[in-house]
Amino acid sequence: MPIGQPGRVLLHNVPLKFVAKRTGGHGGKSVDVAIPLVPFIDFLIVLVVFLLISFSASGELLAQKASLKMPKAENVVDIEISPVIAVDAVVVTLDGRRMADTATLAADAKVERIEQLIQDLETLKRNWSILHPNEPFAGQVILQADVNTDYRVIKKLMFSTAQAGYANVSFAVNRLSAKK
Repeated sequence: MPIGQPGRVLLHNVPLKFVAKRTGGHGGKSVDVAIPLVPFIDFLIVLVVFLLISFSASGELLAQKASLKMPKAENVVDIEISPVIAVDAVVVTLDGRRMADTATLAADAKVERIEQLIQDLETLKRNWSILHPNEPFAGQVILQADVNTDYRVIKKLMFSTAQAGYANVSFAVNRLSAKK
C-alpha cells in the first residue's frame, strides 16, 4: 500500500450532513468581509455640510445685536477672531456675558477699572497662552459700541482693556458702500 497524504479524519465518519460540511472544509467563514460604506459616506456628507455651514469666509465674525446701532466707516479692515466687548444703552458684555451696567459707568466721569471685565480678559489671555505656547500674544479685542454711547463708558472700557494686557482695540463698524 502506497503512502498517501493524510486527510481530515476528525468527525469524518459522523453521518450528519451539516457536520460533514463543517469538517470537510466547506463551511468556514469567507475571508472577504463587506464593509458597509453607505453609513460611512452618510457620516462624511453630514460632516462636510456642517463644516460648510459653520465656516465664514467673508470675515464677518461677530453678530450685531438688535439693540446696537454701530457707526459707519469707509476705510475698514476685516476683523480677526478676538474677544468682543459689546456696549449698548443698558449693559456692557464680553462675548455675551454681562460685565457692567452702561448707566453706572456713564454716571461718573472719573476713569476707573471695570474689575469683572479685567478678570475675564486676563482669564482669556491665560487660556490663549496655554493654547498657543509658541506664539506672542497679540492683545487684540473688538469693541462693538452703539453710536450714542457716552464717551466716558468708552474711556473706561479702553482703560480696563489696557490694564488686562489688551492694547490693540479694534472698533466694529458697518462698512459704507464705495462712492462712485
